[in-house]
Amino acid sequence: MVHNYILKVVVSVLVVLQVVSGYPYPGDDASTEDLVKYYFCCLYTTREICGFLVLCHGISLSMSTIERIKRRLGLRRRQNHTPRFLVQEMILELRSEGYANLGYRSMWRLLNTHYNLTVTQETVRLCLRAIDSVGVESRRRHRLHRRSYFNSGPNYLIHIDGYDKLKSFGIAIHGAIDGYSRRILWLKAGPSNNNPRYIAKFYINFVKESRRIPRVVRADAGTENVILRDLQIALRFNHGDAMAGLRSFSTGRSTGNQRIERLWRNLSESFTSFWRNKFAYLRDAEIFCTAEPLHIECIRYCFLPLIRRQLQEFMETWNEHRVRRQRQIQAHTGIPNVLYFQPEMFGTFDYSFPLQCNEETLDELAVEYSEEWPIRGCSEDFLELIRYFTGEEPALSLIPQNINEALQNFCVLIYMCDSISGRI
Repeated sequence: MVHNYILKVVVSVLVVLQVVSGYPYPGDDASTEDLVKYYFCCLYTTREICGFLVLCHGISLSMSTIERIKRRLGLRRRQNHTPRFLVQEMILELRSEGYANLGYRSMWRLLNTHYNLTVTQETVRLCLRAIDSVGVESRRRHRLHRRSYFNSGPNYLIHIDGYDKLKSFGIAIHGAIDGYSRRILWLKAGPSNNNPRYIAKFYINFVKESRRIPRVVRADAGTENVILRDLQIALRFNHGDAMAGLRSFSTGRSTGNQRIERLWRNLSESFTSFWRNKFAYLRDAEIFCTAEPLHIECIRYCFLPLIRRQLQEFMETWNEHRVRRQRQIQAHTGIPNVLYFQPEMFGTFDYSFPLQCNEETLDELAVEYSEEWPIRGCSEDFLELIRYFTGEEPALSLIPQNINEALQNFCVLIYMCDSISGRI
């Protein structure tokens, strides 16, 4: 027993001394023996080594000569395997350094080429199965191991973001969703989602309606969120909890803003992909030009009412649908409105904080720091043009009831605008 233990320790020290960074490339002007050793350590066969020597280094050797060089240098893999316990120790060390999701083939190559171990694929496979049987089974089924999204209750963390798939046609969408219940808090369409005063208006309206402040707001690190950030931090400044003040607003990359990014996929599948294709067809048919500001104004004036109505219908339908249970994801399932307004049924509570100012203060903040989207999403100059064309107030004229009416209004306006600008 003691003899075997001492032997293991000696072998471990020898292997650690050898494991530096594999056998480095010796250089183009290296000797034939050094080149053969390098390509052997890279796990190439004798035939492949022969090809590298001829094609890359201009050294013409037969396969038998290469075999003799390998024997002289003691380069062999059979009956020269590293003890299994050392292989397991190295695998555990590599997994702790970030190689936790490598399959046995990738791990085998890494051990042989960079850590001077001599080990077979079968040995690595058995070691990985003993160390991480769950990971082996997941890789066998081609399933990724994802981090679990955690949210304790309503208003614990809300996600906000802009949707830009229709932006090239002059229409921008902005939304917010509660991370726990998946309830959509607002979903708006207009001419821009980059103006921070517009985004601040959505937030103030939400706060005025709920009379509560969410615990944390999660957003992208864009300039469109700077006023909302300041408002959230100011309204949460004196609450005294661990996330009060500066920590009540969180920023990060879009890929980490999970809930709202998933919502955009559902929105695209629902109807926004239809509008993208419709506008792209009009552009490709040269009915309108995305580089012409008047044409973009016509798109907004004619189609924005329909898109806003569909967004409202989508939001209401979404908040009333039942979220299905998902495998391997620990999250409450149910109807978003129920999860949001009745958290006690699911063993949690509303994490929002009371509003510490009156409604008059919110109105003052709205006047100072926010701004409503323009009527029908159009500039004042274009609205004057509509008054000239129709003799009516732009907010009430040419309101489409369906897509056919919107297309008819759009074609008429495009023709009249082109006539004035001299395009026809």
